[in-house]
Amino acid sequence: MLKRIFSLAIGFSLCLGCCACGANENAAEPLSEPEPSDGWSCIFAAAMQPSYIDMMPKEPHLSDSTCRQQFRASMSGSKIRLTFSNEHSETLDAPTSDLVIESAHIAKLLKAGEPNIDLETDTVVTFGGSESVTIPAGETVTSDEIDFEYSALELLAVSTKFGSVPSFPAVHQEADCGSWVVAGDKVSENFNPTAWMWSYFSLCRVDGYSEGSESLVCFGDSITDGSISTWNGFDAWPDILSNALREDPATSHISVVNTGIGGNAIWGGSGIAAKDRFERDALEVAGVRYVIVLIGTNDIPGAQEDISENMISEYRAMINACHKRGIKIFAGTVTPFGTNENWSSELHESIRTKVNDFMMSEDSGFDGYIDFAAAVCDPGDPTKLKAENDSGDGLHPSAAGHKLMGEAAAKVIKESLEK
Repeated sequence: MLKRIFSLAIGFSLCLGCCACGANENAAEPLSEPEPSDGWSCIFAAAMQPSYIDMMPKEPHLSDSTCRQQFRASMSGSKIRLTFSNEHSETLDAPTSDLVIESAHIAKLLKAGEPNIDLETDTVVTFGGSESVTIPAGETVTSDEIDFEYSALELLAVSTKFGSVPSFPAVHQEADCGSWVVAGDKVSENFNPTAWMWSYFSLCRVDGYSEGSESLVCFGDSITDGSISTWNGFDAWPDILSNALREDPATSHISVVNTGIGGNAIWGGSGIAAKDRFERDALEVAGVRYVIVLIGTNDIPGAQEDISENMISEYRAMINACHKRGIKIFAGTVTPFGTNENWSSELHESIRTKVNDFMMSEDSGFDGYIDFAAAVCDPGDPTKLKAENDSGDGLHPSAAGHKLMGEAAAKVIKESLEK
């Protein structure tokens, strides 16, 4: 069951802290030259947010237990480094205690959705040369660079033996794939899990080394996060985009990572407000050169008046923040919601239309746009999802809808690189 907290739209614009507004607030910053690639790019990300009781393993708790978490490497590499988070508790505030990792290993997963690993690939992860590390409340810790060969789109598993853990550690709530928990230290073993969970616990980034690599960040809400895509299927639209880029030699150096959060909104919602987490979950991602933004859907249902200009101001702030760092940013048009009772109204459709018109305008400042709305809508009524592209709630795309969205994104990205 999805947990969503919808924000009420507010009647003023808040700029990103990393972006200084110029005298002409409508003018986009010119695209700066990016920093030269150092070979490190992000191959997996899970945007951290607070946890709550229903998503926590109870018997056993994470404390003094092993948690095995699966992910798909977006591209190949020869080295790897892991980042763990202790940023949040039950709220956006820091936990009241530190988080202790007694041991962490990485290995190749034998099959999606099942906890068994290839034991011959099991590799110890160290932190400053030690197998254990304590993460202070409110902070993150990144491992040493570990020699570890892996292929693009290969399934990998991180097995973490936790020591003491806050009652509600930082998580990514809706992973759309399983994690497994068992009591004791089983990081180097195959085991029958005591509990399987649907969230990522503490593990927030995996970076890989591949010469000349770059990262593309998909930043958004549940539609990007993959809600109601195939369980353990790795077929949300960012996954489809990653598949397509791997197949083309001209784009195979680009790693696609997903920093969507279900229920997230520009001004609030679930987790840190999008405007406030943009720096952490887009600009600070290793190797980032491209960002696709699909955010704002969850701001619309609470609107009691036209908030489109306020939304546009925040998009402009994101554009300027990216351009100052030499990052290209692409808009994703807000997809239809005409049959969802919480979203659908004349006012809300007007907001969606104005926002999308801005995104597709020549003077928006975006480096391009992906018309996700056109990809999944009903041609006879563009305010609604086409039946086969609708997961059933009139808001979230089906697996077929995600496929169309990913293909649309791949087409735009490839065309952009050809110019």
